[in-house]
Amino acid sequence: MKATETRNSGFTLTELLVVMAAVAILAATLLPALAATKLKELSTQCVDNLRQLTAAGIDYQTENKGVPWGQVNRLWFTPLNAVQNGGSIHLLCPLAPPPAVTSPSITQGTANKAWTWYVLSDPNNPASPSVATNGSYGLNGWFYQYSSSMGGFIDPSDATRFFGSAAAVTHPSLTPMFVDALWPDLWPYQDGVPDQYNSRNYDLYAGFYSLNLGVAPGSPRQGIPRCVTARHGICPPATGTMSEDTITLPWPDVGVNISLADGHVEYSSTQHLFGYYWNRYAVPVALP
Repeated sequence: MKATETRNSGFTLTELLVVMAAVAILAATLLPALAATKLKELSTQCVDNLRQLTAAGIDYQTENKGVPWGQVNRLWFTPLNAVQNGGSIHLLCPLAPPPAVTSPSITQGTANKAWTWYVLSDPNNPASPSVATNGSYGLNGWFYQYSSSMGGFIDPSDATRFFGSAAAVTHPSLTPMFVDALWPDLWPYQDGVPDQYNSRNYDLYAGFYSLNLGVAPGSPRQGIPRCVTARHGICPPATGTMSEDTITLPWPDVGVNISLADGHVEYSSTQHLFGYYWNRYAVPVALP
């Protein structure tokens, strides 16, 4: 009887290598696309947050001629929450969540981490304990109601630069209200001077280190350095020092989401941040 010839049903080594190569090529093609899609989704959530913040800010400014500063223990998110009819404004960009461990003191944020601020647990009771609040956005401080108590960091001669009312915003589509930031508020173009826009000393991860040490009238650390950060753009947020000193102009296409006084939100590269009307008398400039 003739023996029946059988064939091994397994794959040969060559066939396995071909399959593995095909899977590797497919993964290399799909994974970047999936990562880009996820990044876009998170950035869209950030845009939605900023749009909500701006709507609340515009409503409050219309009714009160500016957002109350409230000094250290009560910042802009306290009164804006009050106009949400029981809702709550979103302070966190999904690409800059709170740090894993909450700092026991006020701490600036980074490209991929939220700032920490302490506010009164009961804004109507000065004796109430302070609680930590994390956020990823900063208010353009020129939308605050000017107060002489700001004298420690705002020169009185700059009082006229505050908007004070919606009518004072003459370029609403080019006037920032909220922006991805490393600090809860910022005052670009104090004394009418751009914030060292070409001094090549920015870190796109942490802006200027120790931003709080810049609290003095006219200090550029209170301005655009508080939002010059690589949080959005062509790649995920920077996760470590990304010094502009090591980058040849033009800077890479990284930047922040920014909301404007007409209610719309747009992406701004770090370079373009200098091209807005930050206060009543700011004259936009452009990096070379």
